[in-house]
Amino acid sequence: MRSVRTSAVAIVFVIACGLAAWAQGGNPGTKDKKDIDPLALKVLKAATDPLREAKSFSFRALVSREDIGTNGQVITLFNLSDVTLQRPDKLHVDYRGRGKKVQLFYNAGQFVLYTPEEKLYTSISCSKTVDTALDDLDKRNVFIPIRNFLGSDPYQSLTDNLVTGYVIGQVMLFDEPVHHLAFTEPKAEWQLWVVGGDRPRIRRLQVVDNSKPWHPRITVDFLDWDLNAAPSPDLFTFDKPSDAMEIGLLQELTRK
Repeated sequence: MRSVRTSAVAIVFVIACGLAAWAQGGNPGTKDKKDIDPLALKVLKAATDPLREAKSFSFRALVSREDIGTNGQVITLFNLSDVTLQRPDKLHVDYRGRGKKVQLFYNAGQFVLYTPEEKLYTSISCSKTVDTALDDLDKRNVFIPIRNFLGSDPYQSLTDNLVTGYVIGQVMLFDEPVHHLAFTEPKAEWQLWVVGGDRPRIRRLQVVDNSKPWHPRITVDFLDWDLNAAPSPDLFTFDKPSDAMEIGLLQELTRK
């Protein structure tokens, strides 16, 4: 199995174990015939509009991510992230997975990644809104879990490159009725399970990114939604311990 090269690279690697920006890419080719059920879009919009309208929200994301071992075997990795967003320019993520804890702080133009156990951190200057800051990190190969749901218009980011979209039907997920949707893009296919009713919310997401065959599938369970979160300002600010050490993470990563 692949080994972690350094503690510095590990910080980005564990963040990257979340869901990358899969709902992106070029426009569908001429050979791709669009077939999108308007009802599927209606359900998707009903589930994502509350995120667009919320000034602050939080949730827990349980991520199951498949990887390919050196012998070709599919290996399943798990991580758990607690995510808090405050529009337009604040984000905090507590990540736990593969025996490591990583904290991410974003506050109006500054990202900090910090590993509390090793007391290592890296600081990244970027754009001053969450939308553009996430784009800045993409360019540096730093991927934020479920980033499509963190932007100012999740519905737009999820539908820009759709080729097909279908309503599979209503099913039971953990004894809860949900609407099951299926979508494809030029380089990915994904499914969504949405709780309906007066308070629609996203319950599960599953993605197959065809541009990354070494990562066959990612499944995300969304838990503990709070669309009226009132986070403390301190949550988004990195309070550097006196013995914490700054590392040149991004520079090292680009050399690998």
